[in-house]
Amino acid sequence: MIRVLFLTESFHPVLGGGEQHIRTLATRLSASGMPCSVLTRRTDAAWPDEEVLDGVPVRRVPPSGAGRGGKYAMVPHAVRALVEERGSCDVLVVRGTRVLGLPGLLAGRALGLPLVLQAELNGEMSGEVYTWGTSLDGRAGRTVVRGAVAVRNLLLRDADAFVAMSRRIREEFVASGVPEERVAYVPHGVDTTRFRPASPEERRAVRRRLGWPETGEIVTYTGRLLRGKGLETLVDAFAAVAARRPRARLVLVGSGAGQVLSVEDELRERVRQAGLGGVVVFTGRVDAVEDCLRGSDVFAFPSVFEALGISLVEAAACGLACVGSRTGGIVDVIEEGRSGLLVAPGDTAGLSGALEALLSDEARRAALGERGRAVALGRFDFADSVERYRCLFLEVTSRRSGACSRARAARGGAAPRR
Repeated sequence: MIRVLFLTESFHPVLGGGEQHIRTLATRLSASGMPCSVLTRRTDAAWPDEEVLDGVPVRRVPPSGAGRGGKYAMVPHAVRALVEERGSCDVLVVRGTRVLGLPGLLAGRALGLPLVLQAELNGEMSGEVYTWGTSLDGRAGRTVVRGAVAVRNLLLRDADAFVAMSRRIREEFVASGVPEERVAYVPHGVDTTRFRPASPEERRAVRRRLGWPETGEIVTYTGRLLRGKGLETLVDAFAAVAARRPRARLVLVGSGAGQVLSVEDELRERVRQAGLGGVVVFTGRVDAVEDCLRGSDVFAFPSVFEALGISLVEAAACGLACVGSRTGGIVDVIEEGRSGLLVAPGDTAGLSGALEALLSDEARRAALGERGRAVALGRFDFADSVERYRCLFLEVTSRRSGACSRARAARGGAAPRR
């Protein structure tokens, strides 16, 4: 029996695609006979230090607080907890290389654990994630950061396996010197029975339950309201749409509360100043996002910087025509002109035009949504994702066990009997 420990900077009840992915993956693996546990940060002091969620033990370490420094200050506490948990796991999976990558690698090696690194964002291995939107985003700054990241990558390459959720991240791993055979392309999956298309009758019933108008078109975004998600562009683009289609509504499902990069207050003020208060809806945090998706007509995902976008996959699984930015892993989900439309990041006019084109053509929306559902079933079904992770964890433990046996034999010791 192989036991898996996920080390992640943030976890439930933080609302995010990565957090939900780890929770669902750990739950499914545990239920199938591969016990999992989670080690994370206690971001909110009101959260318990330890609890069991859906059969998965969760341990949270200090410090609490929403500031940027907390995720770095957790490192010594996380390493100490790893040492204490060393007898309870056989594989260590580190989510994200920016904060926990090196500490997780060094701790895993010291404890003799096979290590799997899972990139959280595109740009982690190239260094782009460290400069985008900062004062370092200039030629000199990028050069320095790339140099430092290249040195770090020399150490990270010692991990036993690497998980890429998008083709772009896979390319980054290989470009940084990671052998191709150690990079597993495993996109995040979704539950395609939970996220499924709605019939016209179901859509009307969902809208009544949510208090949405039964007529008129609804454009929806789901996810955290954070900088980099392109939401400022979406609000501006929808203002142009609303001027031509007064019955259209934009629904922003999610919250930025407690997040350093939150733009929720800014968005609300933007909506107020534009006089869009009657047509733009802020729902706050919603756990059953499938209802919001199944009551919608079009899904908008205008991120400037996005690794994959589990929200986008969920929308595609619900059979929604999607409009997204041509960036990161979004292009792995949206097939231009077949399952949705792609626009340049930050292109307000382009986004407005794409939304208008879909809202005015119901038949086209249906065709794109049907293909989107097929893409979700073929590439992003969670059952397939779980099985691929299971095989990966079996492989790295077997490989590490074989390497240790060969090392003992080379030193003159006997290999363990099987």
